Amino acid sequence: MGGLNFPHGGNIYAVKRIFKKEVIDFSANINPLGLPSRIRGIIYKNFDRFFYYPDPEAENISQKIAKYWGIEKENILIGNGSVELIYLIMSAFSPQTVLIPIPSFSEYERAARNVNARIKFIKLQGKEDFKLNPNQIIDSDILFLSNPNNPTGNVILADCQIVEKLPNRLIVIDEAFMDFLPDESIYTFIWKAQKSKKVIVLRTFTKFFAMPGLRIGYLVGHKDIIQVLKQYQVPWSVNVIAQQAAEYILGDETYINKTRRLIERERNFLFAEVAKIRNLKPYPSVTNFLLIKIENKNLTSSFLTKKLIGRGFLIRDCANFRGLNNKFIRIAVHSHKENLKLLKALKELA
Repeated sequence: MGGLNFPHGGNIYAVKRIFKKEVIDFSANINPLGLPSRIRGIIYKNFDRFFYYPDPEAENISQKIAKYWGIEKENILIGNGSVELIYLIMSAFSPQTVLIPIPSFSEYERAARNVNARIKFIKLQGKEDFKLNPNQIIDSDILFLSNPNNPTGNVILADCQIVEKLPNRLIVIDEAFMDFLPDESIYTFIWKAQKSKKVIVLRTFTKFFAMPGLRIGYLVGHKDIIQVLKQYQVPWSVNVIAQQAAEYILGDETYINKTRRLIERERNFLFAEVAKIRNLKPYPSVTNFLLIKIENKNLTSSFLTKKLIGRGFLIRDCANFRGLNNKFIRIAVHSHKENLKLLKALKELA
């Protein structure tokens, strides 16, 4: 892939090293509104907190999350991003078998390999818009579900009651992109996770709240599960700035509503415009990104990615997603102005 097949989106550092070029990053699915200026001001005014260890219990943000969802803070565990929590779950429970629908987030597989688990895959089909049939789910110690799914952008499991009928001993539902749904309270499995020892829900401040560099996420689970996980978590894993920023941004309804309106409007616009481009097929999405299939047999994802970098755009080459190939790319939803620029380049190249 000549250095283009990065493990994840958002690797602008590698792009700058390899291509010596500044780009607009459409590869990372981050809220284009960025961090609110009010939050930046709060951080700047509290530099004195840097001289103290962070709260190991993350008490303030845990209480804020509990109030936000109407659950007990004992059902919440804060982590250094949801990825840390994925690895924490694997370390704590050491599963022998792990089941993963594909394509999906690659860290589930990497975390499973770290504990030498045997991995089974469920292949989601593009011709079926990558929908998951619950009848495909087979027995395993842990089942990972990205819901909505990355990189396909769709809700793959909507029935909260069905999880109790699934044959897996523990179901980890990664809701990194659930915030983008205006009716997320209908689709989230948080209500199930707080009561069931079979379900854990992962959440992050990275995507919706535009805090990828601060690294903070949380999980919701039964109180007994939380106590087990705490025994394996390293102390002070979440820094002072991240805890503080998350605490203040979670209840910012103006920011939340503005984000949802922007993403819905621009996602629909991008989908419609990409669908008009010959040789490109976008898949329906409820998130802030679109998965796109390249239908030109002479055009590959790596070639298109490299050409777009030359024009100042970084997209996600999806060739390294298990279950996809070099005919798939992913683009994030940006501002209308930046979306227009990318569309112009796509039309000329595809």
